[in-house]
Amino acid sequence: MPLLTYTIGDIHGSFTKLANLLRHCRNHCGDNPARFVLLGDYIDRGARSREVVALLIEAQRTAEMVCLRGNHEEMLLGAVNRENEDMWRANGGDATLDSYNVRDPRDIPAEHLTWFASLPLSTNDQRRFFVHAGIMPGIPLAQQSKADLLWIREPFLSDQSDHGPYIVHGHTPTETGSPEVRHNRLNLDTLAWRGHPLVAAVFEERRVGPMVFVADDGTVAPAAPINAREQEMFGSDRRARVR
Repeated sequence: MPLLTYTIGDIHGSFTKLANLLRHCRNHCGDNPARFVLLGDYIDRGARSREVVALLIEAQRTAEMVCLRGNHEEMLLGAVNRENEDMWRANGGDATLDSYNVRDPRDIPAEHLTWFASLPLSTNDQRRFFVHAGIMPGIPLAQQSKADLLWIREPFLSDQSDHGPYIVHGHTPTETGSPEVRHNRLNLDTLAWRGHPLVAAVFEERRVGPMVFVADDGTVAPAAPINAREQEMFGSDRRARVR
C-alpha cells in the first residue's frame, strides 16, 4: 500500500474546518499508511486559535504529523518578547488573545508557547519541499534564510524555474480560494478563515504533484498533472486509486 501525504495550508483559527478535514483525510486514506504535513499559520484572524493548537498538539501524539512554523506563529513569539507586538495584534493577534481569554501574549499557556517555539521551518521528502511561504529562487534549499521561508512572496511566486524538489507552500492567499497548481510549486492558502474551504493536497510516492484534493466538506477532487510526464502517466485516469 502506498504512503499518502496529506498537506494542509493556512488554518487561522478555523477549528471546525480543520477537525472535519482531518476526519475526511483519515477516511480517505483507508488502510494506506498516511502522514500529515501542515504548513503553518494555525493562529490569528479566526476565532478558535486555541482549539486549533490544542487539536494539533493532541493529534501529534497519535499520528505521523509535521507542523511547520508560519509567519503568524513567528510574530506571536516576537510579541511574547515584546518585539513588534502592535504589528502582530494588527494582523489578527487580538483574535488569538480572545481565544485564549488573555490580554497579554505571555499569558498564553506555556505548553502552547513551547510548541510554537519548537515548530520547524521546513520539511521534505524525496520529491517535495514543504515550507510556509516559499523560497528565494536560485539559492540552495539548505541556505535559505528564515525570513524568506516564513515571509517571501516575490520573486518566488512569479519565478518559473525548476527548484529541484516541488515546492509546497501557503502564506499568499490564492485569488480563487482554491489550491493553485503550478509546474514548480503548489499554493495551499485557500483563505479558509474567510469562508473558503480548507483543503488538503494528497501526495503519493509515484508522482511529484498532488494526486487529489480533499476539502473540509468531504469533497475529493482530482488534481491536474503538473507536467507532460504526469499527464501521460496519470492523466487518463483521474480517480483516486486509494484502497
